Amino acid sequence: MEKQRFKGGIDLHQDEALHLRGIDQYKQVEKIYPKRVYIPVQQHIGGEPEVTVSIGEEVYLGQTIAKMDEGLGANVHASVSGKVVGIKAIDQGQGDEMTCVIIENDFQERLKEEHHEPIEELNRETIVQRVEEAGVVGLGGATFPSHIKLNPKEDIHTCIFNGAECEPLLMADAALMVTQGEKLLKGCKVVMKAVGAKEGIIAIEDDKQEAIQTMREYCKEVPNLSVMEVPSVYPQGSTEMLFKTVTGKEEPFGGSTRDVGYLIINVATTVAVFEAIEPGRPLSHRICSVVGDVMEQKNVYFPLGTTIEDMIEFCGGFDGKPSKIITGGFMMGTTVDTLDASLTKSANGLIIINEVHDEDMTPSPCIKCARCVEVCPIGLLPHQLEKNYLKQNWDRLEKLYVESCINCGCCTYICPARRHLAEHIIAGQQIVEERKAQ
Repeated sequence: MEKQRFKGGIDLHQDEALHLRGIDQYKQVEKIYPKRVYIPVQQHIGGEPEVTVSIGEEVYLGQTIAKMDEGLGANVHASVSGKVVGIKAIDQGQGDEMTCVIIENDFQERLKEEHHEPIEELNRETIVQRVEEAGVVGLGGATFPSHIKLNPKEDIHTCIFNGAECEPLLMADAALMVTQGEKLLKGCKVVMKAVGAKEGIIAIEDDKQEAIQTMREYCKEVPNLSVMEVPSVYPQGSTEMLFKTVTGKEEPFGGSTRDVGYLIINVATTVAVFEAIEPGRPLSHRICSVVGDVMEQKNVYFPLGTTIEDMIEFCGGFDGKPSKIITGGFMMGTTVDTLDASLTKSANGLIIINEVHDEDMTPSPCIKCARCVEVCPIGLLPHQLEKNYLKQNWDRLEKLYVESCINCGCCTYICPARRHLAEHIIAGQQIVEERKAQ
């Protein structure tokens, strides 16, 4: 397929300040071994699973510590072996507390692996069941339970494996593709078998040439699996934009790519799916890019429940006085206000910004320059959406397609008046959705 380009978006790699603070040796993934992990049982879209361990209990690495019996959700597992020393609600830095299972690490990495039969002998039902047992969720940030995604009602003919890590600074997926390419290849085969797809496409941004070459080498002997370069433009990694780039088609309005036969799944999620099958290991670790104003920027393979404080210490501490800490991506991540917060399944990035690099975001009146309109990848009118949100004109917001916003943040980033466009649009989106649900 020929490489295409969606309208709008921003080439964030041209931002000199961000570029200078990126990871150089991104392939050198280091492991962290914290003394304790504080594992939130809510690490996914859906309900909260029930804790299945008690204080004082010895647990092994990969043991189920919180189980989802019914409804939308995912199981949670011990990320280290050791003793459960606490079960309590802990502030996660966004104004609320979450139940956490606290495990004191014995550093033995006692692991109970379940070796299953070869992938070729598995049917869809077994794959979905084991992915559910392993607590796999979308690792691109959405955290949607993967066992549901791998059991679609629609007929799927093509899987698009999302390696377009478009957020600036983050290189976790790039590191994974270069260092775990064989696992990704096998994971692609598992996913395609689960959904009955005949073709698979691994989409990787064109600034990650080593990852592209690595995966092309692995795909040589797999005729129905290919690698496609896509432009390195934010928000290329969003489902809507990647689908348009790869296929040249628009995602159905109000629907899903699955409605037209395409399933899109993140590459890190795909590796986790494979590991759930062979050797049967639950999701307990992931790679996180620790970047920005820390002494040593690194890609870190961490056990879920590692605190932000431990991760920053592992990277040599702060470089300058910290002003802002973001989990996830620079554009779509979440600002946290405590170092005690835990890193979870969604944490593909931890970004530190010091007082020197933190910009003044005090808004001034809109100057009607229309830059927000130019960069909106969906084709919305961000300035009009914010205007109607502030006027509480909910009917007008709906008519302006506020529900189509993907919260990429391009409008806020580009606005010379520093208007909090994305924040207000998403708040308006939630109100419109709530009103429609009444």
